[in-house]
Amino acid sequence: MLAFVYRLVAEFKHEHGMHPNLLYLNPEHARHLQAALDAGFSYQSMVKLLRMELVINTDTIHPRVAWAQSAARIAV
Repeated sequence: MLAFVYRLVAEFKHEHGMHPNLLYLNPEHARHLQAALDAGFSYQSMVKLLRMELVINTDTIHPRVAWAQSAARIAV
């Protein structure tokens, strides 16, 4: 899962010239990502490591990344 997220970020950066600040996941994706990192990683630790806010929604079919100004303001 971590490699997949890394690829999404790399493709986004290549296409848009900036690092995304949002990662959309469903709860199952979030569990897989946490397991890939470490079971002890908290939500805040994952946000800090990935440098993106996590948007966890049951309607998200595939993980995706995006950039939003509102998320950029939160990160500051």
